[in-house]
Amino acid sequence: MAVRHRWLGQHLAVTPPIKDGAEVACRGQWVITHTATGFSCATLLCSLKKATEVAKNWDARFGLITVPSDVQQWPHKKAWGETVSAINCPWSTSISPDDSDDIAATSAAEAGRPIDQAGTVRRMMWRGKWWQLPTDTELELWVMDSCCETPDGRTVEPDHPESWLSILNLI
Repeated sequence: MAVRHRWLGQHLAVTPPIKDGAEVACRGQWVITHTATGFSCATLLCSLKKATEVAKNWDARFGLITVPSDVQQWPHKKAWGETVSAINCPWSTSISPDDSDDIAATSAAEAGRPIDQAGTVRRMMWRGKWWQLPTDTELELWVMDSCCETPDGRTVEPDHPESWLSILNLI
């Protein structure tokens, strides 16, 4: 069975995941494929709109790759990896630009909150608002418990799509 691409550029295509030659319905998961080699460049955990945006922005740069061995000298390899990580692991790169909360880094560190190297409390964007990341202790409790919080404080099951554990791709 041929897999239908959702977006096709000159060098990249966005498709749903494939297993045993067939599309897999997996909400929020998209594969960016290099059309010249047929190799998967990344599996992104995001919306189709975001995956398409990324593919469009990177399409021309992937034109430098014509055979698999070109990847070793590809000048954009590091930046591509950082782009994929920023999408799939937003908590590791997203830091709130809003200092209006004026949360002291020392009190955040004492509370076990994730902070970056500059002492800024780590946050991630969810539903248009910045949310402070949970502590490792909170995450561990939710993994072992039958309930978990959402960024806005609701209590849901750990595998609920809006639980912190789901959002952070921990389950």
